[in-house]
Amino acid sequence: MFNKVQELEKKDFKRNYLTYLAIFAIIAIPLYTWLFGTKESPLDYTLSMIGNKLGYRINFIIWGTITGLLLTFYLLRLYVLKSFHNPRARRLLIWSLIFLILTVLIPAVEHLPLLKRLHAIAAVAFGVSLTVSLYMFIRYLQSIDQKVSIKSMWMLYTVILGSISLFFLFGNTGVFELFFFFSISIFLTLLNRWLSQKQG
Repeated sequence: MFNKVQELEKKDFKRNYLTYLAIFAIIAIPLYTWLFGTKESPLDYTLSMIGNKLGYRINFIIWGTITGLLLTFYLLRLYVLKSFHNPRARRLLIWSLIFLILTVLIPAVEHLPLLKRLHAIAAVAFGVSLTVSLYMFIRYLQSIDQKVSIKSMWMLYTVILGSISLFFLFGNTGVFELFFFFSISIFLTLLNRWLSQKQG
């Protein structure tokens, strides 16, 4: 799988239906996250709690899998179209997908403390893998447009620091998770727009 990802080229993504899929992805990610995350109060429950403790486990697995696939597709397409060939960044992106799927598959319940810890580790690994991959892409953008790179870096910091701040303000609730997926979607939309304008 990793080798196939490395071999992807621009011609593989320069198709109209994939452009429409990318638009669908960046709309669906925050929308689907909101629909799932508000099945119960996000002020009281994390997405994991909603999925594991409140009877929405299948919905949780479907949400995580679809969201991960769409997010990976959107970023991988952006990497390829902008000739970003860094194999480590692409591997980290695929690992972020794997970790998100593991997060929703591994149950997080009190009577299975080991699995609950593995669930938490996978969730953190997802966030770290994704942001490091994206950070490497932004650093690469300095060679294309330094202004876009600087704006993108500030947006990435906003996503990360905003999520961490909300975690400390509201505790382990769904608020910081909703912020992360909403803000990363807004950021990627703007990033794609900035890069398209540069190309134009």
